[in-house]
Amino acid sequence: MSRAVPPALAAHLGQETSTTCRLLRFTLVDGRVFGLTTLDREVVYQDVTYSALNGFNSSTVSTDTGLSVDNAEGYALIADVEGITDQMIATGALDDASWQMLLVNWSDLSMGHLTIDAGDVGQVNVADGVAYVPELISISMRLRQPIGHFFTRKCRATFGSDAEAMTGCGYDADPLWLSGTVEVVEALDNQRIFTYTGPALDPVPNTARVRFTSGANAGPRLYQVEAYSPVAFAVELVEPTPFPIAIGDDFDIRPDCDKSPAQCTGYDNWLNYKGYNLIPISEADAVLTPQTGTAGGLLGSFVE
Repeated sequence: MSRAVPPALAAHLGQETSTTCRLLRFTLVDGRVFGLTTLDREVVYQDVTYSALNGFNSSTVSTDTGLSVDNAEGYALIADVEGITDQMIATGALDDASWQMLLVNWSDLSMGHLTIDAGDVGQVNVADGVAYVPELISISMRLRQPIGHFFTRKCRATFGSDAEAMTGCGYDADPLWLSGTVEVVEALDNQRIFTYTGPALDPVPNTARVRFTSGANAGPRLYQVEAYSPVAFAVELVEPTPFPIAIGDDFDIRPDCDKSPAQCTGYDNWLNYKGYNLIPISEADAVLTPQTGTAGGLLGSFVE
């Protein structure tokens, strides 16, 4: 696979010795950019500071013309100075981020760069609490993934997403968010159950989402609500948060969608319904059509 190499950099790489290093650039969904370098000193390139304090070692990046699965792992120390913290990782700041790996001549950055690879950030693991290991998924790997539609009775769309996407919803869910503050935390399950002060969801939804806006769990990650009481102002999450929920933590809560036609019609969004609710149940069971059971949520409801 040919790569575009600036002439000056190509001439430098042809010498017996070279002064090159790798730069790894993360672009988060919220627009923040973080840079890491394999060099033992900081590099500033194209208005991005690549930190040596929070530098990285990368595994071998391999590519072939057969478009085999391309991925690598970056191994970097966790540092609070010009870097990515364990709190950011745990709360999903790197979810859906993109990355670029560049090769530059650190002694003469005017030579430009060679793009070694680029893609999306996959799973991010923390090793021993002092380093993080992001999975770097190449763009070419996306070409190997099946693209198309599944025949399901429930809707396949991601609630609140752009209608133009394959799993797009088209409904603007942002106005549904309500803000609250944690008042009491369940002592025996302080990462899932709490009560709060603030407005109640009305009417009570059969499924909902929570995101924390302050405290240790603040971040873009959405948590599914398992149980909700508008009387006691109590919330129980399906999965635990990365860190204990604390009194005074601010959060947002909104209704979600249970993927049923009734719910979609209630949101006046039926034209964007991405399901096939008229598939007969008996035939659907016979061909093992996915998601032919009940729609999920706090109360549960049949697809009808």
